[in-house]
Amino acid sequence: MFMLKTKQPKKVFETIKAHLKEVVECDDKLLELRYFNIIIIPMIENKQFYLICFDLENAKVEVIDNMVSNFGFYKIKLGRKFKEIRSSCKVKQYMVVYLKEVKHPMATHMKNATLSRKKLEWAKTDNFNDCGVFAMRHMEMYKGSGVNFDCGFSTRKDIQDMQLKNMRMKIATKLLLSQANVYRGSLINTAKEITTLIDR
Repeated sequence: MFMLKTKQPKKVFETIKAHLKEVVECDDKLLELRYFNIIIIPMIENKQFYLICFDLENAKVEVIDNMVSNFGFYKIKLGRKFKEIRSSCKVKQYMVVYLKEVKHPMATHMKNATLSRKKLEWAKTDNFNDCGVFAMRHMEMYKGSGVNFDCGFSTRKDIQDMQLKNMRMKIATKLLLSQANVYRGSLINTAKEITTLIDR
């Protein structure tokens, strides 16, 4: 996630547009965001991954983080000066600027929307290592502010730790075996060679 150090609307718009072009593969119609109900922006702050979710259909902005709120590495806070405004609030402001520029029908509603933190029953105070896995699962399961948000995580630490371990293996497998991985072929051949040695 990039972070602009300016509040100049034109520069904000052009920078966001350039990044979005990569996401929508240069489709100018999609850049207007009228075909999307939800926009999810992954954030990393002080080595902690979390999400800012824009529910355009219901005019809600939610922060989703696997850490209990008192133990988070960021704050949802506005300041008098631009440099005092916290990252999550700046990102909301940037998105509103973009929506206004493309004349999105929900621009004014999103400007007036309150930035809130989504309460998670499975949030922890001591897991600083699995934020990336949590963020990927949260992105996968988030369907909007008004929809039940159940990611399947247990509230028991031992069970949750096992779930996270399994998810890490699944994610790693999908990444390694993806057609986009230029080393996929050599990895498969190496795996076959290791299997042959084990079978002996």
